[in-house]
Amino acid sequence: MREIPSILLLMSIANVLLAQNLNVELLDVADRGDQRYSGSWTYVAPDGAEYGLVGAYTGLAAYSIDEVPITEVGFVPGPGSNWREITVVKDHAYVTTEGTGAGQGLQVISLEYLPDSLHLVRTYENFFFRAHILQSDVYNPDSTYIYVNGATALGTPEPEGVIIFDVSNPADIQVVGGYHPYYIHDCHVRGDRLYASAIFEGTLDIVDISDKSNPQLIERISYGNAFTHSSWTSPDNNYLYVCDEVDGLPMRTFDISDVDNVTEITQAQYTANSAALVHNPYVRGDFLFASHNTEGLRVLDISRPDVPVEVGFYDTYSGSSGGFKGLWSACPFLPSGKIIGGDRNEGLYVWEFNDAEAGHIYGIVRDSISGEALFAASVTLTNTIQTDFEGKYATGALPGTYSMTFAQVGYASKTIDDITLQANDSLWIEVELAPSMVNMNTPLYADLMEVFPNPFKDNITVDISQLPVRAERFVLYDLNGKTIREFILNNSLSNQYNVSELDAGIYFYEILNEHNEVIGNGKLVK
Repeated sequence: MREIPSILLLMSIANVLLAQNLNVELLDVADRGDQRYSGSWTYVAPDGAEYGLVGAYTGLAAYSIDEVPITEVGFVPGPGSNWREITVVKDHAYVTTEGTGAGQGLQVISLEYLPDSLHLVRTYENFFFRAHILQSDVYNPDSTYIYVNGATALGTPEPEGVIIFDVSNPADIQVVGGYHPYYIHDCHVRGDRLYASAIFEGTLDIVDISDKSNPQLIERISYGNAFTHSSWTSPDNNYLYVCDEVDGLPMRTFDISDVDNVTEITQAQYTANSAALVHNPYVRGDFLFASHNTEGLRVLDISRPDVPVEVGFYDTYSGSSGGFKGLWSACPFLPSGKIIGGDRNEGLYVWEFNDAEAGHIYGIVRDSISGEALFAASVTLTNTIQTDFEGKYATGALPGTYSMTFAQVGYASKTIDDITLQANDSLWIEVELAPSMVNMNTPLYADLMEVFPNPFKDNITVDISQLPVRAERFVLYDLNGKTIREFILNNSLSNQYNVSELDAGIYFYEILNEHNEVIGNGKLVK
Protein backbone atom coordinates (compact mmCIF):
# COMPACT_ATOMS: atom_id res chain seq x y z
CA MET A 1 0.00 0.00 0.00
CA ARG A 2 1.63 3.24 -1.16
CA GLU A 3 -1.25 5.74 -0.89
CA ILE A 4 -0.66 6.74 2.71
CA PRO A 5 -2.77 9.55 4.20
CA SER A 6 -1.05 12.68 5.44
CA ILE A 7 -2.16 12.27 9.02
CA LEU A 8 -1.19 13.46 12.46
CA LEU A 9 0.00 10.78 14.87
CA LEU A 10 0.06 11.39 18.62
CA MET A 11 2.98 9.44 20.05
CA SER A 12 2.70 10.46 23.70
CA ILE A 13 3.77 7.11 25.15
CA ALA A 14 3.16 7.14 28.88
CA ASN A 15 4.33 3.64 29.66
CA VAL A 16 7.13 3.35 32.23
CA LEU A 17 9.04 0.31 31.07
CA LEU A 18 10.32 -2.03 33.76
CA ALA A 19 12.76 -3.84 31.48
CA GLN A 20 16.19 -2.30 31.03
CA ASN A 21 16.55 -2.94 27.32
CA LEU A 22 14.80 -3.96 24.11
CA ASN A 23 16.64 -4.79 20.88
CA VAL A 24 19.70 -2.90 22.18
CA GLU A 25 22.65 -4.87 23.61
CA LEU A 26 25.17 -3.34 25.98
CA LEU A 27 28.73 -4.16 24.91
CA ASP A 28 30.57 -2.31 27.67
CA VAL A 29 30.64 0.79 29.85
CA ALA A 30 33.76 2.66 31.00
CA ASP A 31 33.85 4.85 34.12
CA ARG A 32 37.26 6.43 34.64
CA GLY A 33 36.23 7.80 38.04
CA ASP A 34 35.40 11.38 37.07
CA GLN A 35 32.55 13.00 38.95
CA ARG A 36 30.62 13.84 35.79
CA TYR A 37 30.36 12.98 32.07
CA SER A 38 28.63 14.75 29.22
CA GLY A 39 29.13 14.90 25.43
CA SER A 40 30.42 12.04 23.28
CA TRP A 41 31.57 11.57 19.69
CA THR A 42 33.31 9.00 17.51
CA TYR A 43 36.42 8.69 15.38
CA VAL A 44 37.35 6.13 12.72
CA ALA A 45 41.06 5.79 11.99
CA PRO A 46 42.42 5.23 8.46
CA ASP A 47 42.86 1.52 9.29
CA GLY A 48 39.17 1.24 10.25
CA ALA A 49 39.74 1.13 14.03
CA GLU A 50 36.86 2.75 15.92
CA TYR A 51 37.15 5.01 18.94
CA GLY A 52 34.73 6.61 21.37
CA LEU A 53 35.41 10.06 22.82
CA VAL A 54 33.67 11.27 25.96
CA GLY A 55 33.72 14.55 27.83
CA ALA A 56 34.60 13.95 31.48
CA TYR A 57 34.58 16.52 34.26
CA THR A 58 38.36 16.96 34.11
CA GLY A 59 39.00 16.53 30.38
CA LEU A 60 38.54 14.48 27.22
CA ALA A 61 38.99 10.69 27.32
CA ALA A 62 39.41 8.43 24.27
CA TYR A 63 38.58 4.71 24.20
CA SER A 64 39.33 1.91 21.79
CA ILE A 65 35.96 0.21 21.27
CA ASP A 66 36.75 -2.54 18.76
CA GLU A 67 37.07 -5.16 21.49
CA VAL A 68 35.48 -5.75 24.88
CA PRO A 69 36.43 -4.64 27.43
CA ILE A 70 36.90 -1.20 25.90
CA THR A 71 40.12 0.50 26.97
CA GLU A 72 41.11 4.11 27.57
CA VAL A 73 43.89 5.05 25.13
CA GLY A 74 44.29 8.77 25.76
CA PHE A 75 43.29 11.70 27.92
CA VAL A 76 43.67 15.49 27.58
CA PRO A 77 42.87 17.58 30.66
CA GLY A 78 40.79 20.74 30.54
CA PRO A 79 38.94 23.15 32.85
CA GLY A 80 36.73 21.31 35.34
CA SER A 81 33.11 21.35 34.14
CA ASN A 82 29.90 19.35 34.00
CA TRP A 83 29.67 20.38 30.32
CA ARG A 84 32.25 19.22 27.80
CA GLU A 85 31.34 18.74 24.16
CA ILE A 86 33.22 17.30 21.19
CA THR A 87 33.02 17.16 17.45
CA VAL A 88 35.44 15.53 15.02
CA VAL A 89 36.55 16.80 11.61
CA LYS A 90 38.83 14.45 9.71
CA ASP A 91 41.58 13.40 12.20
CA HIS A 92 41.17 16.14 14.82
CA ALA A 93 38.77 16.54 17.72
CA TYR A 94 37.50 19.99 18.72
CA VAL A 95 36.50 20.37 22.35
CA THR A 96 34.80 23.14 24.26
CA THR A 97 33.35 23.54 27.73
CA GLU A 98 31.49 26.00 29.91
CA GLY A 99 34.23 25.69 32.50
CA THR A 100 36.84 28.40 32.96
CA GLY A 101 40.45 28.30 34.08
CA ALA A 102 43.58 26.69 32.71
CA GLY A 103 42.94 25.40 29.21
CA GLN A 104 39.73 27.40 28.67
CA GLY A 105 38.64 28.19 25.13
CA LEU A 106 38.72 25.81 22.17
CA GLN A 107 40.98 22.76 22.35
CA VAL A 108 42.23 21.14 19.14
CA ILE A 109 43.35 17.53 19.71
CA SER A 110 45.05 15.33 17.15
CA LEU A 111 43.67 11.78 16.85
CA GLU A 112 46.33 10.72 14.35
CA TYR A 113 48.44 8.84 16.90
CA LEU A 114 45.71 6.64 18.33
CA PRO A 115 45.77 4.10 19.86
CA ASP A 116 49.10 5.22 21.30
CA SER A 117 48.14 8.69 22.52
CA LEU A 118 46.18 11.91 22.10
CA HIS A 119 48.07 15.10 21.24
CA LEU A 120 46.87 18.58 22.18
CA VAL A 121 47.71 20.64 19.11
CA ARG A 122 46.63 24.01 20.43
CA THR A 123 44.22 25.75 22.77
CA TYR A 124 42.60 28.82 21.22
CA GLU A 125 41.85 31.38 23.91
CA ASN A 126 41.61 34.41 21.64
CA PHE A 127 38.13 33.68 20.20
CA PHE A 128 36.13 32.95 23.37
CA PHE A 129 36.78 31.62 26.84
CA ARG A 130 33.82 29.25 27.11
CA ALA A 131 31.01 27.87 24.93
CA HIS A 132 28.13 25.44 25.28
CA ILE A 133 28.51 23.06 22.33
CA LEU A 134 30.01 22.72 18.88
CA GLN A 135 28.88 20.83 15.80
CA SER A 136 30.03 19.85 12.31
CA ASP A 137 28.31 18.48 9.21
CA VAL A 138 28.45 14.74 9.92
CA TYR A 139 26.94 13.92 6.50
CA ASN A 140 29.78 15.63 4.62
CA PRO A 141 33.17 14.05 5.40
CA ASP A 142 34.89 16.66 3.21
CA SER A 143 33.60 19.62 5.20
CA THR A 144 36.27 21.60 7.08
CA TYR A 145 34.01 23.79 9.22
CA ILE A 146 32.89 23.68 12.82
CA TYR A 147 30.06 25.66 14.42
CA VAL A 148 30.45 26.84 18.01
CA ASN A 149 27.23 27.65 19.88
CA GLY A 150 26.64 29.79 22.93
CA ALA A 151 30.19 31.15 23.06
CA THR A 152 31.07 33.89 25.52
CA ALA A 153 33.64 36.01 23.72
CA LEU A 154 36.40 37.90 25.48
CA GLY A 155 35.16 41.29 26.61
CA THR A 156 31.45 40.43 26.27
CA PRO A 157 29.22 39.70 29.27
CA GLU A 158 26.73 37.35 27.60
CA PRO A 159 26.96 34.22 25.41
CA GLU A 160 26.39 34.73 21.70
CA GLY A 161 24.96 32.83 18.76
CA VAL A 162 26.99 30.66 16.37
CA ILE A 163 30.62 31.25 15.37
CA ILE A 164 31.73 29.50 12.16
CA PHE A 165 35.36 28.36 11.97
CA ASP A 166 37.39 27.08 9.04
CA VAL A 167 39.49 24.25 10.49
CA SER A 168 41.23 23.13 7.30
CA ASN A 169 44.47 23.98 9.13
CA PRO A 170 43.92 22.81 12.74
CA ALA A 171 47.02 24.68 13.90
CA ASP A 172 45.68 27.97 12.56
CA ILE A 173 41.89 27.96 12.46
CA GLN A 174 40.04 31.05 11.25
CA VAL A 175 36.67 32.66 11.94
CA VAL A 176 34.80 32.90 8.63
CA GLY A 177 31.35 33.98 9.77
CA GLY A 178 28.67 33.84 12.40
CA TYR A 179 24.96 33.96 13.16
CA HIS A 180 24.22 36.18 16.14
CA PRO A 181 20.55 37.24 16.46
CA TYR A 182 20.51 36.07 20.12
CA TYR A 183 21.82 33.18 22.22
CA ILE A 184 21.94 29.92 20.25
CA HIS A 185 22.10 26.85 22.49
CA ASP A 186 22.81 24.18 19.86
CA CYS A 187 22.66 23.69 16.12
CA HIS A 188 22.42 20.97 13.50
CA VAL A 189 24.26 21.46 10.22
CA ARG A 190 23.42 19.76 6.96
CA GLY A 191 24.75 21.00 3.65
CA ASP A 192 23.96 24.67 3.17
CA ARG A 193 21.52 24.84 6.08
CA LEU A 194 22.03 25.46 9.75
CA TYR A 195 19.22 24.68 12.18
CA ALA A 196 19.75 26.92 15.21
CA SER A 197 18.03 26.14 18.52
CA ALA A 198 17.35 29.39 20.36
CA ILE A 199 16.42 27.88 23.69
CA PHE A 200 15.43 31.09 25.51
CA GLU A 201 13.65 32.60 22.52
CA GLY A 202 11.67 29.41 21.98
CA THR A 203 12.43 29.36 18.26
CA LEU A 204 14.21 27.16 15.73
CA ASP A 205 15.91 29.22 13.02
CA ILE A 206 16.55 27.71 9.58
CA VAL A 207 19.58 29.56 8.22
CA ASP A 208 21.20 29.58 4.77
CA ILE A 209 24.98 29.15 5.21
CA SER A 210 25.93 28.73 1.55
CA ASP A 211 27.88 31.97 2.10
CA LYS A 212 29.41 31.32 5.50
CA SER A 213 30.60 34.90 5.76
CA ASN A 214 27.00 36.10 5.57
CA PRO A 215 24.43 33.59 6.95
CA GLN A 216 20.83 34.48 6.12
CA LEU A 217 17.65 33.54 7.99
CA ILE A 218 15.31 31.46 5.81
CA GLU A 219 12.53 30.70 8.30
CA ARG A 220 11.90 30.95 12.01
CA ILE A 221 9.82 28.18 13.63
CA SER A 222 7.99 28.96 16.84
CA TYR A 223 5.45 26.96 18.87
CA GLY A 224 3.77 26.98 22.27
CA ASN A 225 5.66 26.15 25.49
CA ALA A 226 8.92 26.12 23.54
CA PHE A 227 12.33 25.68 25.18
CA THR A 228 14.08 24.80 21.94
CA HIS A 229 17.14 22.73 22.86
CA SER A 230 18.28 20.65 19.85
CA SER A 231 17.21 19.26 16.49
CA TRP A 232 18.06 16.87 13.65
CA THR A 233 16.76 16.28 10.13
CA SER A 234 15.24 13.15 8.56
CA PRO A 235 17.21 11.25 5.87
CA ASP A 236 15.36 13.03 3.03
CA ASN A 237 15.76 16.42 4.77
CA ASN A 238 11.99 16.94 4.60
CA TYR A 239 11.34 16.63 8.33
CA LEU A 240 12.92 18.21 11.37
CA TYR A 241 12.85 16.61 14.82
CA VAL A 242 13.04 19.15 17.66
CA CYS A 243 13.57 18.56 21.40
CA ASP A 244 12.75 20.86 24.31
CA GLU A 245 14.81 20.37 27.46
CA VAL A 246 11.80 20.35 29.82
CA ASP A 247 10.19 17.43 31.65
CA GLY A 248 6.88 16.56 30.05
CA LEU A 249 7.59 18.15 26.66
CA PRO A 250 7.85 15.64 23.80
CA MET A 251 10.05 15.54 20.74
CA ARG A 252 8.23 17.39 17.96
CA THR A 253 8.18 16.78 14.21
CA PHE A 254 8.03 19.57 11.63
CA ASP A 255 7.45 19.18 7.89
CA ILE A 256 10.11 21.44 6.32
CA SER A 257 9.78 20.19 2.73
CA ASP A 258 8.46 23.67 1.90
CA VAL A 259 10.35 26.19 4.03
CA ASP A 260 7.78 28.83 3.13
CA ASN A 261 5.07 26.70 4.73
CA VAL A 262 6.63 24.84 7.67
CA THR A 263 4.01 22.90 9.63
CA GLU A 264 4.19 20.94 12.85
CA ILE A 265 2.80 17.41 12.67
CA THR A 266 1.32 17.90 16.10
CA GLN A 267 0.24 14.32 16.62
CA ALA A 268 3.63 12.90 15.63
CA GLN A 269 5.01 13.91 19.00
CA TYR A 270 7.09 11.33 20.85
CA THR A 271 8.17 10.65 24.40
CA ALA A 272 8.99 7.40 26.16
CA ASN A 273 7.77 8.85 29.44
CA SER A 274 5.87 12.10 29.90
CA ALA A 275 7.60 12.63 33.26
CA ALA A 276 10.99 12.97 31.54
CA LEU A 277 12.62 15.10 28.86
CA VAL A 278 14.05 14.19 25.46
CA HIS A 279 17.57 15.64 25.37
CA ASN A 280 19.03 15.15 21.87
CA PRO A 281 18.00 13.43 18.60
CA TYR A 282 20.44 11.90 16.08
CA VAL A 283 19.45 10.22 12.79
CA ARG A 284 21.17 7.36 10.97
CA GLY A 285 19.28 5.96 8.00
CA ASP A 286 15.71 5.04 8.96
CA PHE A 287 16.40 5.21 12.69
CA LEU A 288 16.44 8.07 15.17
CA PHE A 289 18.55 7.65 18.30
CA ALA A 290 17.39 9.85 21.17
CA SER A 291 19.33 10.47 24.36
CA HIS A 292 16.37 10.64 26.72
CA ASN A 293 17.99 11.50 30.07
CA THR A 294 16.39 9.28 32.74
CA GLU A 295 14.87 7.04 30.04
CA GLY A 296 18.28 6.25 28.52
CA LEU A 297 18.84 5.53 24.83
CA ARG A 298 15.67 5.30 22.72
CA VAL A 299 15.58 4.09 19.12
CA LEU A 300 12.75 5.06 16.76
CA ASP A 301 11.88 3.67 13.34
CA ILE A 302 11.34 6.80 11.22
CA SER A 303 10.99 5.08 7.86
CA ARG A 304 7.73 7.01 7.93
CA PRO A 305 9.16 10.27 9.33
CA ASP A 306 5.74 11.54 10.39
CA VAL A 307 4.98 8.30 12.29
CA PRO A 308 7.87 7.58 14.67
CA VAL A 309 7.67 4.16 16.32
CA GLU A 310 9.88 3.11 19.23
CA VAL A 311 11.67 -0.13 18.33
CA GLY A 312 14.47 -0.31 20.90
CA PHE A 313 15.86 1.13 24.11
CA TYR A 314 18.50 0.78 26.80
CA ASP A 315 17.83 2.49 30.12
CA THR A 316 21.04 3.63 31.83
CA TYR A 317 19.33 5.15 34.87
CA SER A 318 17.52 3.19 37.61
CA GLY A 319 16.17 6.15 39.60
CA SER A 320 12.92 8.05 39.26
CA SER A 321 12.05 9.68 35.96
CA GLY A 322 12.57 13.37 35.24
CA GLY A 323 15.29 15.94 35.68
CA PHE A 324 18.85 16.26 34.46
CA LYS A 325 20.10 12.75 35.13
CA GLY A 326 20.95 9.68 33.07
CA LEU A 327 22.01 9.69 29.42
CA TRP A 328 23.39 13.02 28.16
CA SER A 329 24.43 12.16 24.63
CA ALA A 330 24.47 9.49 21.94
CA CYS A 331 26.40 9.09 18.70
CA PRO A 332 25.29 6.42 16.17
CA PHE A 333 27.48 7.20 13.16
CA LEU A 334 30.12 4.43 13.29
CA PRO A 335 30.49 2.18 10.20
CA SER A 336 30.17 -0.92 12.41
CA GLY A 337 26.75 0.24 13.60
CA LYS A 338 27.92 0.58 17.21
CA ILE A 339 26.39 3.39 19.22
CA ILE A 340 28.15 5.28 21.98
CA GLY A 341 26.74 7.57 24.65
CA GLY A 342 27.83 9.59 27.62
CA ASP A 343 25.92 8.89 30.84
CA ARG A 344 26.23 11.69 33.39
CA ASN A 345 27.37 9.43 36.22
CA GLU A 346 28.58 6.20 34.66
CA GLY A 347 30.78 7.27 31.75
CA LEU A 348 30.97 5.96 28.20
CA TYR A 349 28.43 3.35 27.06
CA VAL A 350 28.86 1.24 23.91
CA TRP A 351 25.85 -0.59 22.43
CA GLU A 352 24.68 -2.54 19.41
CA PHE A 353 21.15 -2.22 18.01
CA ASN A 354 19.73 -5.15 16.04
CA ASP A 355 18.01 -2.95 13.41
CA ALA A 356 14.51 -4.09 14.42
CA GLU A 357 11.94 -2.52 12.11
CA ALA A 358 8.34 -1.56 12.78
CA GLY A 359 5.19 -2.27 10.85
CA HIS A 360 2.56 0.43 10.36
CA ILE A 361 -1.23 0.42 10.43
CA TYR A 362 -3.32 3.11 8.76
CA GLY A 363 -7.04 3.61 8.48
CA ILE A 364 -10.10 5.74 9.04
CA VAL A 365 -12.86 5.69 11.67
CA ARG A 366 -16.43 6.53 10.61
CA ASP A 367 -19.95 6.82 11.99
CA SER A 368 -21.68 3.56 10.97
CA ILE A 369 -24.98 5.31 10.17
CA SER A 370 -24.00 8.58 8.52
CA GLY A 371 -20.59 7.54 7.22
CA GLU A 372 -19.19 10.75 8.71
CA ALA A 373 -15.50 10.65 9.62
CA LEU A 374 -14.97 10.76 13.39
CA PHE A 375 -12.44 13.31 14.63
CA ALA A 376 -10.48 12.59 17.86
CA ALA A 377 -11.62 8.96 18.03
CA SER A 378 -9.23 6.97 20.22
CA VAL A 379 -7.19 4.23 18.54
CA THR A 380 -5.21 1.93 20.83
CA LEU A 381 -2.50 -0.45 19.64
CA THR A 382 0.53 -0.33 21.96
CA ASN A 383 -0.37 3.24 22.88
CA THR A 384 -3.37 5.47 22.34
CA ILE A 385 -3.56 7.97 19.49
CA GLN A 386 -6.42 10.01 18.03
CA THR A 387 -7.85 10.40 14.55
CA ASP A 388 -7.39 13.64 12.64
CA PHE A 389 -10.08 15.93 11.20
CA GLU A 390 -10.64 13.48 8.35
CA GLY A 391 -11.04 10.55 10.74
CA LYS A 392 -7.67 9.14 9.66
CA TYR A 393 -5.06 7.56 11.90
CA ALA A 394 -1.61 6.00 11.62
CA THR A 395 0.23 3.96 14.19
CA GLY A 396 2.88 1.29 14.36
CA ALA A 397 4.58 -1.36 16.46
CA LEU A 398 7.22 -4.07 16.37
CA PRO A 399 6.26 -7.34 14.63
CA GLY A 400 3.73 -9.36 16.62
CA THR A 401 0.06 -10.19 17.09
CA TYR A 402 -2.07 -7.41 18.53
CA SER A 403 -5.57 -6.28 19.42
CA MET A 404 -6.72 -2.79 18.44
CA THR A 405 -9.47 -0.87 20.20
CA PHE A 406 -11.40 2.03 18.69
CA ALA A 407 -13.54 4.35 20.84
CA GLN A 408 -15.35 7.68 20.71
CA VAL A 409 -17.62 9.47 23.16
CA GLY A 410 -21.23 8.69 22.27
CA TYR A 411 -20.33 5.52 20.36
CA ALA A 412 -19.96 1.85 21.19
CA SER A 413 -16.29 0.93 21.22
CA LYS A 414 -14.93 -1.82 18.96
CA THR A 415 -11.98 -4.19 19.37
CA ILE A 416 -10.30 -6.09 16.54
CA ASP A 417 -8.27 -9.09 17.69
CA ASP A 418 -5.48 -11.18 16.16
CA ILE A 419 -3.92 -8.50 13.97
CA THR A 420 -0.60 -9.91 12.74
CA LEU A 421 1.95 -7.19 12.05
CA GLN A 422 5.21 -7.85 10.20
CA ALA A 423 8.24 -5.61 9.80
CA ASN A 424 7.66 -3.01 7.04
CA ASP A 425 3.95 -3.86 6.86
CA SER A 426 1.53 -1.14 5.76
CA LEU A 427 -1.91 -2.42 6.78
CA TRP A 428 -5.15 -0.54 6.19
CA ILE A 429 -7.93 -1.04 8.75
CA GLU A 430 -11.15 0.94 8.32
CA VAL A 431 -13.59 0.88 11.22
CA GLU A 432 -17.22 1.94 11.71
CA LEU A 433 -18.50 2.80 15.18
CA ALA A 434 -22.19 2.62 16.02
CA PRO A 435 -23.67 5.60 17.88
CA SER A 436 -24.91 4.83 21.36
CA MET A 437 -28.68 4.95 21.97
CA VAL A 438 -28.56 8.43 23.49
CA ASN A 439 -27.37 9.82 20.16
CA MET A 440 -29.38 7.50 17.88
CA ASN A 441 -32.48 9.69 18.09
CA THR A 442 -32.15 13.04 16.36
CA PRO A 443 -33.80 15.73 18.52
CA LEU A 444 -37.16 16.94 17.21
CA TYR A 445 -36.06 20.53 16.55
CA ALA A 446 -32.47 19.89 15.46
CA ASP A 447 -32.94 21.66 12.10
CA LEU A 448 -34.30 24.82 13.73
CA MET A 449 -31.20 25.73 15.71
CA GLU A 450 -27.61 26.51 14.81
CA VAL A 451 -24.35 26.54 16.81
CA PHE A 452 -21.45 28.21 15.03
CA PRO A 453 -18.63 28.69 14.09
CA ASN A 454 -17.36 25.11 14.04
CA PRO A 455 -14.41 24.88 14.54
CA PHE A 456 -14.55 27.82 16.97
CA LYS A 457 -11.80 29.98 18.48
CA ASP A 458 -12.94 32.49 21.09
CA ASN A 459 -16.74 32.64 20.84
CA ILE A 460 -19.69 30.33 20.25
CA THR A 461 -23.00 31.61 18.89
CA VAL A 462 -26.18 29.63 19.66
CA ASP A 463 -29.05 30.69 17.38
CA ILE A 464 -32.39 29.33 18.62
CA SER A 465 -34.56 32.20 17.45
CA GLN A 466 -36.60 29.92 15.13
CA LEU A 467 -37.56 27.38 17.80
CA PRO A 468 -41.33 27.02 18.46
CA VAL A 469 -40.56 25.90 22.03
CA ARG A 470 -38.57 27.51 24.77
CA ALA A 471 -34.92 26.45 25.21
CA GLU A 472 -33.51 27.00 28.67
CA ARG A 473 -29.88 25.85 28.78
CA PHE A 474 -26.83 25.30 26.57
CA VAL A 475 -24.40 22.76 28.13
CA LEU A 476 -20.84 21.93 26.98
CA TYR A 477 -19.19 18.58 27.80
CA ASP A 478 -15.63 17.33 27.41
CA LEU A 479 -14.65 14.00 25.85
CA ASN A 480 -15.23 12.23 29.15
CA GLY A 481 -18.80 13.51 29.39
CA LYS A 482 -17.97 16.00 32.16
CA THR A 483 -19.91 19.27 32.17
CA ILE A 484 -17.43 22.10 31.65
CA ARG A 485 -19.75 25.07 30.86
CA GLU A 486 -23.47 25.78 31.22
CA PHE A 487 -25.24 28.87 29.87
CA ILE A 488 -28.80 30.22 30.21
CA LEU A 489 -30.36 30.87 26.81
CA ASN A 490 -32.39 33.86 25.61
CA ASN A 491 -34.90 32.66 23.05
CA SER A 492 -35.45 36.01 21.37
CA LEU A 493 -31.79 36.48 20.36
CA SER A 494 -28.76 34.71 19.03
CA ASN A 495 -26.78 33.90 22.15
CA GLN A 496 -23.02 34.47 22.05
CA TYR A 497 -20.64 33.09 24.68
CA ASN A 498 -16.93 33.70 25.17
CA VAL A 499 -15.06 30.40 25.54
CA SER A 500 -11.55 31.58 24.70
CA GLU A 501 -10.21 29.94 27.85
CA LEU A 502 -11.07 26.43 26.66
CA ASP A 503 -8.21 24.21 25.51
CA ALA A 504 -8.01 23.08 21.91
CA GLY A 505 -9.88 19.81 21.43
CA ILE A 506 -13.28 18.26 20.82
CA TYR A 507 -16.45 19.09 22.80
CA PHE A 508 -20.08 18.00 22.81
CA TYR A 509 -23.11 20.16 23.53
CA GLU A 510 -26.75 19.75 24.43
CA ILE A 511 -29.61 22.25 24.27
CA LEU A 512 -32.30 21.51 26.86
CA ASN A 513 -35.84 22.76 27.33
CA GLU A 514 -37.58 23.78 30.55
CA HIS A 515 -38.36 20.13 31.30
CA ASN A 516 -34.65 19.22 31.08
CA GLU A 517 -35.26 17.36 27.81
CA VAL A 518 -32.62 17.38 25.08
CA ILE A 519 -33.94 19.23 22.02
CA GLY A 520 -30.61 19.72 20.28
CA ASN A 521 -27.09 18.27 20.44
CA GLY A 522 -23.89 18.08 18.48
CA LYS A 523 -20.11 18.21 18.40
CA LEU A 524 -17.82 21.26 18.41
CA VAL A 525 -14.11 21.52 17.69
CA LYS A 526 -11.64 24.12 18.91
